[in-house]
Amino acid sequence: MSTRRLPRIAWKDHQMTSRPVARRGLLIGAGSLLAGGVLAACGSDPEPPPAPPQGPKASEPTPVNTTEQLTTVVSEVNADVVQADTSLTSEELAPRVSGSAVHFRKAAYAMIEKVEEWKDYLDVPGAELAVPLTTVTAGFPRSSIALVQDPEQDGVHHFVALQQVDARSPYTSWGWARQLGGIEMPSVSDARVGAENVAADTDDLLMTPAKALELYAKVLTDGDKADPDDVLADDPFQTTRHEQIQGERKDLNAGVEKDEAATIRETYAVHDKEFVGLRTDDGGAIVMGTLKSTRTVTVQDGATMRYTEDNQYTEVVGTKEFTDEYIRTYGTHVALYIPPQDADAPIQPIGASLTTLTVTGE
Repeated sequence: MSTRRLPRIAWKDHQMTSRPVARRGLLIGAGSLLAGGVLAACGSDPEPPPAPPQGPKASEPTPVNTTEQLTTVVSEVNADVVQADTSLTSEELAPRVSGSAVHFRKAAYAMIEKVEEWKDYLDVPGAELAVPLTTVTAGFPRSSIALVQDPEQDGVHHFVALQQVDARSPYTSWGWARQLGGIEMPSVSDARVGAENVAADTDDLLMTPAKALELYAKVLTDGDKADPDDVLADDPFQTTRHEQIQGERKDLNAGVEKDEAATIRETYAVHDKEFVGLRTDDGGAIVMGTLKSTRTVTVQDGATMRYTEDNQYTEVVGTKEFTDEYIRTYGTHVALYIPPQDADAPIQPIGASLTTLTVTGE
């Protein structure tokens, strides 16, 4: 069977993390607003996607959707996203974008209406298909995953979840996840052969996809202690989020008495209504899901957390001073590789795209 190996691509966390310090009367400069760093794959230049295999077409199994169909779908997803982003109107996302992708975009547009700079952090899946992961499952709903090129950054790709609810409905995307850099990607079947759909409760993998997504949410929330058996491999998204929150926690409590220290915690949960999964060449699976998270800074009684200048967060919330709570919510689409049950390998996150949804505080 012809296979292709997904390319190893550089990845950038577009989201910013503010890093205030909480203590009585302390002023915080605008320089405390931190942009996410670039996490690159090995080597100075990202590798281009491999050329499609040129072997003969396999007679069995036969993919339900063709590469030409997916090419059309991803170009129309891109067109709807670009049009909606131009007008900042979530209704323009129809008919090709659905579910949490619409919810996340609508929330992002509300942020942009208050602070235009947030528009720079919209993650857009490109119109050019790089690798199609097609389904051989004839029943509904049908699922496929498309690896597409970023429209602006060479060598950057997104996994795009695609689903067709029934025979009369078009394929739509409820989300896309930016491919993580520096991670070995699994091999997938030639698009002319197709791949078996994997359900959230499939039990012939190292872990069912539903449990794997739950584990990832727990590790993002609680760190390594949530995964004592090291079932989940490290990845750039997890590392960056943990480094950001640790840095924010350090700044919050620098020079602060213990009884005045502010607390900060981010909790993640799986949105279990959205899932796609396709079998990889080794019997494992690439799966995609949706996470939501809330990062809460709790200011101790009598303490004040204050910025000296407005930034993109404080302009949204409408205040530079917090005496109770400072809360940010996020939505994240993720892609994981889950090995087969008997494999001596961990579950590997391979894609993630995060959107800031709301900023509140008082």
